[in-house]
Amino acid sequence: MAENDNSFLTADNIYEDVEGEAGKNLSLEEDQQLNLVGIIKSRFALAEESRDSDERRWLRSYENYRGLYNKSVKFRESEKSRIFVKITKTKVLAAFGQLVDVIFGTGKFPIGISETKLPEGEKEDAFLDFQNPTPNLESNIPDNIGNRLEDSPVESIYDVGYEGDGKTLKAGATFGTGMFEDTIDEIAEESGFLKEGTSANPQNIELSPAQRTARRMEKLVHDQIEESNGGSEIRSALLEASLLGTGIVKGPFNFNKKLHKWDTNEEGEREYNPLEVRVPRIEFVSCWDFYPDPAATNIEECEYVVHRHKMNRSQLRQLRNMPYFDKDAIRECIQEGPNYEEKDFESQLRDDYKADETYMPNFEVLEYWGIMDAEYAREVGIELPDSVDDLDEVQINAWICGSKLLRAVINPFTPYRIPYNAFPYERNPYNFFGIGVAENMDDSQQIMNGHARMAIDNLA
Repeated sequence: MAENDNSFLTADNIYEDVEGEAGKNLSLEEDQQLNLVGIIKSRFALAEESRDSDERRWLRSYENYRGLYNKSVKFRESEKSRIFVKITKTKVLAAFGQLVDVIFGTGKFPIGISETKLPEGEKEDAFLDFQNPTPNLESNIPDNIGNRLEDSPVESIYDVGYEGDGKTLKAGATFGTGMFEDTIDEIAEESGFLKEGTSANPQNIELSPAQRTARRMEKLVHDQIEESNGGSEIRSALLEASLLGTGIVKGPFNFNKKLHKWDTNEEGEREYNPLEVRVPRIEFVSCWDFYPDPAATNIEECEYVVHRHKMNRSQLRQLRNMPYFDKDAIRECIQEGPNYEEKDFESQLRDDYKADETYMPNFEVLEYWGIMDAEYAREVGIELPDSVDDLDEVQINAWICGSKLLRAVINPFTPYRIPYNAFPYERNPYNFFGIGVAENMDDSQQIMNGHARMAIDNLA
């Protein structure tokens, strides 16, 4: 078998191309789907069990942040006061404010793109080398940069023009960056006047194509993320990092966004005509809903992660509009009814007046991203040639609800990666999840509470 050749990846009877999409659908029989669902659930159970100690830390941090005593805390009969000094909340919000100031202090999204020291695919420095003077407002406009049209009528840059003349001003156009669709450096390169390097003649125009390309890319990325409310998602992750110790962001990934538009019909009346466009999006993921590989200490080491979703009927129905989702499986899940079971930590996070509510008309949907090796592929019933080694692997993305497989696709990212980013507030060297301000404040919080209760009880 040739190097990096994986027949499991190219099996035509397993994968199906979907028009207009980058990924590949994973076509499995019903019994194979059940086996795959079973493997995902077993991995989820293992990740959930290994996260138990972290959940206890988070609950204690959350209670200190909210100013609540744990139900296990017992007071002596002589202790009448139940005062709670919310110093943890003050420190957490202060740390969160400092992070926001550092990251968003420039007033824009915290992503910067710049050229490398040795750019590839674009020139680092270039200059225009031609004998004719550089075009300016007082001179005639040359054709193809340098060859003046002596006998042709001179076109002024102030001419209004007409629709369809092929001279459409682009957004933000300036004389230096190019008046029309093509920039000066692009036209010069096509004409052979753009040369790489720096010019010994100070009168020649010098350009930085790599720097200009990086700035354009940064501008595009900022526009796309701001349109998808990326700043708010990052702020939510920063708050949870300060409180619980880890912030998690999902993406960027494609998202079908609906643009609200009204057009005028033939009768002259305005009618609603929405437009769907595909835009990049990032999403905040709570630590409570994220279950990483128990053996990993960072996202790069994870062989798989599970993202737990709590969805109502409407949200579950909306999944049918996303690529690769099985509409029949979604319909069967809705007909079977809600299957959401509340975890122990969720009952403690809810307010006291909701503590007696046991029925929740919601659905538990597990989103799985991870590796499936040949050994597991054979376990779920996929027939592989003997030439496929057990070490061969493939990255998949699967969504399950109960015993139903809602979606199963090959990881669409190239190169393959798990589309989650986790950052700790304070690094825990031997654990995936970090340490937050609230955990560091735990001892100080207990001491201050004890002294405050004692002082008030002595005054009584």
